[in-house]
Amino acid sequence: MKNLRLVMVGLICLSLPSLLGLNGCSKSSGTQIRISSWGSPEENQILSNLIDKYNQSHPGITVVLERTAFEDYVQHLLTQIAGGEGPDVIFVEANNFVNFYLRGALEPLNPYIQADHFDLSVYYPQAIDRYTVDGQTYVVPRDIAPIGLIFYNKKAFDEAGIPYPTDDWTYEDFVADGKKLMKKDDKGNVTRWGFVDDWPNFDAWVYDFGGSFADDVKHPTKWTFATDPNTLKGIQFRADMMNKYKMMLPPSGLAAMGGMGTGDMFTNGTVAMFLSGLWKTPTFRMAKDLQWDVVMMPKGSDGIRGFSSGGSGYGILKSSAHKKEAWDLVKYISGEEGAKMLAETGLAQPAIMSVSNSPVFLDGQDPKNKKVVLEAIKYMKYNPMCKNWLEVHDSIINPELDKVWSGSETAEEAMAHLQPLLEKNPPQTQ
Repeated sequence: MKNLRLVMVGLICLSLPSLLGLNGCSKSSGTQIRISSWGSPEENQILSNLIDKYNQSHPGITVVLERTAFEDYVQHLLTQIAGGEGPDVIFVEANNFVNFYLRGALEPLNPYIQADHFDLSVYYPQAIDRYTVDGQTYVVPRDIAPIGLIFYNKKAFDEAGIPYPTDDWTYEDFVADGKKLMKKDDKGNVTRWGFVDDWPNFDAWVYDFGGSFADDVKHPTKWTFATDPNTLKGIQFRADMMNKYKMMLPPSGLAAMGGMGTGDMFTNGTVAMFLSGLWKTPTFRMAKDLQWDVVMMPKGSDGIRGFSSGGSGYGILKSSAHKKEAWDLVKYISGEEGAKMLAETGLAQPAIMSVSNSPVFLDGQDPKNKKVVLEAIKYMKYNPMCKNWLEVHDSIINPELDKVWSGSETAEEAMAHLQPLLEKNPPQTQ
C-alpha cells in the first residue's frame, strides 16, 4: 500500500490539470515551482484553489502541487532532499518542522521578510515562535491548533441532569461529571463512557498539569519527563480516570470495540466527553442528531493550564533553485485570502489573528463556544526540538506507560523505570 502511495505521488502531476485548470506539468513554460503537501481533500482543495489563482495571475510561473499521504510525508521528502530532488516549497507541521530544521533543509526567511517589509505581527506570536530559532524564522504559519478541547454531548449532560461545563471548571468538576455520565445496561455492561481521548494523548495531561518532557523546548539537553513532579501528577490523573474513577474507556475496552474509533463513539453517543482539536468540527457538524459543544480542558486549583499544540505553515527548501519565486508563493498562500478559505471550512484556526477573530471563523455554528480556541492560544506548549523525540516518546515512554493505563504499575513506579532509560537516550540535536 505504501508503494502505491509513492507511485501516486509521481503520477499526481498527470492528474492535476483537471483539478487546477493547468495545461499539464511537462508542457509548461517559464519557471516551475513545486510545492509538497499532505492533508484531507478539504485542506488540499483550498491549496489547489489558491494555486490555480496564483497561476492565472502569474503567467511566467507554473506552480505544481505534489501530495503525499501524511504517514509517508516526512520520509518521502527527506529522501527527495537527500537525492537532490526536493520541491521548492513544503507544507510543514509544528512538530515535523524539527525534522527539516535540524537537518539544515530549510531556508532562513529573515532576508525575504525584511526586504519585503512582510508583517509577521498579523500572525499569532506563538505560531511564529515555533518556527523561529535563534532569531531566524523558517516557516510562515497557516494555522494554529491548541489541542485542549473537551467536546461534550449535550443530550448526555441533559439526561444525567448535569449543567454544561464552563471554561473555568476544575479537575474535580471534570471527574464528578465523568462519573455521573457513565451509563450501564441491566447486565452491568457500559453503554456510555464518561470520557475518552482521540488517541492515547497523555501529553495533554502532562502539559495541563504543568509538566514537561525536556529542560528546554528549542535546545533540549536532558529529559525531565521522569523527574518533573507535575508530569507525574498528569500521568497518574489519566490512569485514575480509567482505574480509579472508572469513567474513561481503557485500552482493553477500545480493543474490544472492533476497530471503532473514539470519534465514532462520540458521534454515536457511546461516550459523553471527548478530547481532541478543532479539526473534528466538520465531522461532528455532519453527525445526525448530535448536539454538542466544546470547553477547555479542566484546570487545577492552582490555575495551571497547558495544552498540546499542532498547526502548520509553509517553508522554502534551501535546495530550491527558485527561492525568490518560492517566497512570493509562500506569501500568497499564507495570506488573508487563504486564511479566510480555511476559516470557512471550520477545519482549523487560521494563524492570522484578525481572521480568527472575525465572523468568518466565529460563524455562530457548532461549536457555539468556538471562541474558546482564541483564549487557549496562550496555554499552548510545543514538543521538544530534537531528532529522537518520536523514538523516545513512542518507543521508550509509551510502552512503560501502557502498564500504568492497565493498572499494573503506578505512575511513580513507571517513572522510576523510565529515568535510567531516558538518561541513556538524551535529546539528539545534532
